Amino acid sequence: MFADRIKALRGTVGISQTELGRELDVRQSTVAMWESGKNTPSYDMLTRIAEFFSVEVSSLLGEKSGIVKIPVLGRVQAGIPRTATEDIVGYEEISEDKVRSGEFFALQIKGDSMEPRMYEGDTVIVRRQEVVENGEIAIVLIDGEDATCKKFYAYREGISLVSLNPRYAPIFFTRDELSTRRVEVLGRVCELRSKF
Repeated sequence: MFADRIKALRGTVGISQTELGRELDVRQSTVAMWESGKNTPSYDMLTRIAEFFSVEVSSLLGEKSGIVKIPVLGRVQAGIPRTATEDIVGYEEISEDKVRSGEFFALQIKGDSMEPRMYEGDTVIVRRQEVVENGEIAIVLIDGEDATCKKFYAYREGISLVSLNPRYAPIFFTRDELSTRRVEVLGRVCELRSKF
């Protein structure tokens, strides 16, 4: 159903109804009507929506199960994964079934702190969520700067971000530090796509 698909796609790229409306030159209320199923856009608008999300019109209309392309971001800043053109370094495909299970974004690995499992240039598919289990690999934003990919551990005394590469010491934040610094989990890494 179109209403469910556009809502899921919007969530995948992490934009609000207002932001999508701005991209398509329509009001937020129009996007809300689409997502509630009370209105359906014209074919010309469907084409624009499909182009924006890099999917087929037929996929938007639910005529076939398919693949959704999500942008690979070279960086993530300000707490919310954005799709600003200058940050997009490519696209990855995920299934529509996955899209329906949550919000996802892709991020390119930089540096060697996660070797030997992840190498610079590899891409991770990330499920957006604010809480992860101890030992899971997460994308964490520190002080609103570029996000980092690390194993996450929470303790009574604070949190620790651990690299897989033993050459890098863990990054530890005490409870006192967390009261003055902004450290937030953006999501859990659920898939690694290596480049050869």
